[in-house]
Amino acid sequence: MFNVHFEYPLVWAILVLFCACSLWCKVQPHTLYIPHLLSMPLHVKRSKFSFVLKWLSIVMMLLALSSPTIRYQSDAVKLSHAVMLLMDVSESMSRAGLDTRNSKSKFDMSKEIAASFIEQRENDNVGVIVFGDFAYVATPLTFDHQSASNIVQNLNEGIAGKRTAMYDALFLATRLLQKNSAKEKVVILLTDGFNTAGKITLEAVLRTVESEKIKVYAIGIGRSGEYDETLLNLIAQKSGGVFFRANSEQMLVEVYQKIDTMEKSLQKSEAPISINYLYMYPLLVALVALFWYVYRRIKEGGL
Repeated sequence: MFNVHFEYPLVWAILVLFCACSLWCKVQPHTLYIPHLLSMPLHVKRSKFSFVLKWLSIVMMLLALSSPTIRYQSDAVKLSHAVMLLMDVSESMSRAGLDTRNSKSKFDMSKEIAASFIEQRENDNVGVIVFGDFAYVATPLTFDHQSASNIVQNLNEGIAGKRTAMYDALFLATRLLQKNSAKEKVVILLTDGFNTAGKITLEAVLRTVESEKIKVYAIGIGRSGEYDETLLNLIAQKSGGVFFRANSEQMLVEVYQKIDTMEKSLQKSEAPISINYLYMYPLLVALVALFWYVYRRIKEGGL
């Protein structure tokens, strides 16, 4: 979709002056003293083509001065989010029994669902942090969703130790998101326990999350009482996020679907407008017409 627009439309008022002058302003010929006067024609022939060239150059110059533009309006785009997935890989995540319908461990179940979630975030910058005794970056923020998904699927149980450094993982995520230019910054924190390791305090984490305006969706996986519900709810509330409980595979799938829907609702932005300036084209026509007009006048003996 596009339309033509003039940045300085009032320039066309000058055309009225040209028209008025051509009607009422009489040419005052100067007296010329030319030798061999009798050998020159007494009447100079004026062609209609020269008249057209003169007015074409005038109109094209005014058109160039009015600065014509073509404005293209693209479809509305989606603003990308920066999403960090924080996955608990402590010893307790390797236990089965979350869902009575299958024997998968909480860790394997979480990996599969998180990998699928990453692949669905088409326009987002996605990264993954895993935490146990310590927290480390499994994959930095990237638009290569397939690679990030493959890395998550190939994570091994207990790769970061037996305990749960939840605060360290959150603090590391905020540091990575702090350098990202996305307008919406989101952390999805999944854990089945309590913070039992790490050096960062809860106060430091909450202060950083609030100052950087990072939204935390906290997911407690397991039965009630197996994880710190009060803490996860506090983190989510302070950051403007939501706390979710998931005690089955189906519930965990639904949690990720809710998060996906909630964040996609924020992605639409105004349609961008691109502007192409066209003044050089009428200016070129005006110059060609003007030089041609002058050449014909000289040839006709009018200059």
